Amino acid sequence: MGSSLCKGEKVYDEQMDKVNRQIEIELQREKLEERKIVKILLLGSGDSGKSTIVKQMRILHTNGFNEAELINYRYMLHTNYIGSFYYIAKGISQLQIDVPSQERDLVNKFEHSFTKFLDYDDTEMIKLISKFLTYSCVNAACQHLTEFYVPDNTSYLLAESSRILTPEYSPTEADVIHARASTTGVHEIFFSFRRFGIRLIDVGGQKTERRKWIHCFDNVSAILYVISLSCYDQFLEEDPSINRMDDSIELFRAMFYNQFLFKCSFILFLNKKDLFEHKLRYVPLKKFYPLFEECLRNITIDDQYGEAVEFIKKMFMNVKEPESNRHIYAHVTNATDTKNIEFVFGATCDIVLQKNLSKAGMT
Repeated sequence: MGSSLCKGEKVYDEQMDKVNRQIEIELQREKLEERKIVKILLLGSGDSGKSTIVKQMRILHTNGFNEAELINYRYMLHTNYIGSFYYIAKGISQLQIDVPSQERDLVNKFEHSFTKFLDYDDTEMIKLISKFLTYSCVNAACQHLTEFYVPDNTSYLLAESSRILTPEYSPTEADVIHARASTTGVHEIFFSFRRFGIRLIDVGGQKTERRKWIHCFDNVSAILYVISLSCYDQFLEEDPSINRMDDSIELFRAMFYNQFLFKCSFILFLNKKDLFEHKLRYVPLKKFYPLFEECLRNITIDDQYGEAVEFIKKMFMNVKEPESNRHIYAHVTNATDTKNIEFVFGATCDIVLQKNLSKAGMT
């Protein structure tokens, strides 16, 4: 009897050992799989181009956009015209452009009560936009877009209006890339890259949205911080006394020294290089950053772009203490250029993946 009990206990122990080994193997497998998922958090101030990068990733690494989404983007692009026209109407007043009497009523409505046009249906909106574009004062203002603020996609909308403002119009990938909407809340996409899974998380950059960022800080592999090079002459809507570039630098500093992000890789995207290069010809960087004048001593205005990029890059890189062994990887980008983003994001992921593998002892 005792011998039978001992044998039974031995069989039971062997079965438990086998179950435990299986559990350990499964846990190890899950840990290995977790290491193959890389979480990248997109941070930066509002209007820096973060959401454009997310759209590029959808085009490059997922199935792009479905029909329902394209319908939404069609309407979004039409509302983008309304938003641009508000700033053009303000520009007409600012530049004191002559407004013929028959154009005055609609120009005033765009300047002072444009939000009511956002309630128009698509057909009404197309008619309204098309009418406004025929105005002589609007055409005059469009010759001076560098002299007052307009949203970044305004020139694109004006150039593509004959195609976009048609009843049968359906947005192209380029149109979707240029569509603008403020990001609120948290948006995530998942895609495969070099045998790894990438979780790319985009959060709103406006000041009111930033308090939500901390909820996304768990298990982050890298911070992809996006700045707009062309914002050096702009000020926050929430606080017109604060320069957008200064705000972006201080925000970057706060993230770089955040205790929850101390082990993360930091990648800096100096974005909107095309708009920046164009703007430099009309709006001197030294007007807002007098120290830049030192960089201009031996170069011409036409050659200042490279120096200007380096100047702004240094302002961000200097948040790191000289003795620190942490790294900031910087890239100059144009988020609306798919090939540029494909190349730069690929290089970024290679850096992050290599660091992840090193941490896991897999290299």
